[in-house]
Amino acid sequence: MRKPTGPLKGTTPLPPLGGANSFARLSMLFDIVRSLNSIIDLETLLNQIVASAAEMLEARGGALLLVDEESGELQFKVTSGMAASQLRSASLPVDDRSLEGSIALMGTACIENDVQQRPYLFGLATRQGEYRVKAVAGVPLQVNDNVMGVLEVLDKVAGADFTGDDVKLLGALSDAAVIAIENVRLYEAEHRHAQRLAQAYEELHNTYQATLHALTGMLDTRDVATHGHSIRVVAYTLRLANEMGITDPAYLRTIEQGALLHDVGKIGVADGILRKTGPLDEEDWTEMRAHPELGYKMLKDIDFLRQSLPIVRHHHEHWDGTGYPEGLKGEQIPLEARIFSVVDAFDAITSDRPYSKARTYEQVVDILLKESGKTFDPAVVQAFISIPKEEWQRIRDSVLPI
Repeated sequence: MRKPTGPLKGTTPLPPLGGANSFARLSMLFDIVRSLNSIIDLETLLNQIVASAAEMLEARGGALLLVDEESGELQFKVTSGMAASQLRSASLPVDDRSLEGSIALMGTACIENDVQQRPYLFGLATRQGEYRVKAVAGVPLQVNDNVMGVLEVLDKVAGADFTGDDVKLLGALSDAAVIAIENVRLYEAEHRHAQRLAQAYEELHNTYQATLHALTGMLDTRDVATHGHSIRVVAYTLRLANEMGITDPAYLRTIEQGALLHDVGKIGVADGILRKTGPLDEEDWTEMRAHPELGYKMLKDIDFLRQSLPIVRHHHEHWDGTGYPEGLKGEQIPLEARIFSVVDAFDAITSDRPYSKARTYEQVVDILLKESGKTFDPAVVQAFISIPKEEWQRIRDSVLPI
């Protein structure tokens, strides 16, 4: 929109703001501006601007128009007062055929105290319906040389004319309104961008999760003895992590991925060992004990899984340092791996295997307490025991494989 070139013909000159009422009105303006800056929803903000303008100038109603980016026309966004229904949904070209169009075209404030005697169409409204607008005061909503819209008030309640002081106040409100509108638009644009990013991330995460579940499903088909194990231990691990005070969603997500993939290294273990129904000999155990390090090597170059590797690599470490693959001891073992090792044992002990029958919850507790401070972190064992037996059963029932 072109730079303002001067005042509109026929408009009332705008004298300096003054008069006995000026302090009260300025105080009201200050309060209005402060309230506008606290609004972060555009529709709410535009309605508040019009309501505030009408209240401050003691007008029967008002309207706010914004320039549409596609059509270039002024569109009524908010209307109030007796002429509201006539103005709503109308649009106007930015030219001198309407009062609002002229204000936007020239970028200059305007007072018309006898609209019917002027050549302006007054936004199509004065030719429609029963109510006839008599007086209008309008100002541009302007950022530097660019007019983004028009703010106007219609007919004083007392029937008096609009004055230069009125338009000075309306202009000051317009300046504050423009800043508030731009801030809200920026906020909403950033919010939409953040939502799009979050949606894209969630879709990518879901794709990754589907891939991981497919991978663990392949392991289940190879090792029928542990069918459903990976899905169950994920649910167990998240519950125990929460009991240990872990609530950060990002951390929980990496724990979830690590639990799901903990045995991915068994892809490199021979079927004869995985499906063996009897005890493993020393040679078998040598190959089996290699699966945490193999899983780590398989996944270490995948960026989105890098934070999940502690469980994959260290879920067979022991609190007393006798585990593998690195013989870590105590708090050298990552917390998530210490949490996982407890629920991994819980699921193994309470599940039927070719070489052992499922044991009871009470038997599990006995084993965990005996191994507390040896195989398992004592704090994690206590957290596990603090969760009721019935809750563990509910979790198991909810994730039983089909």
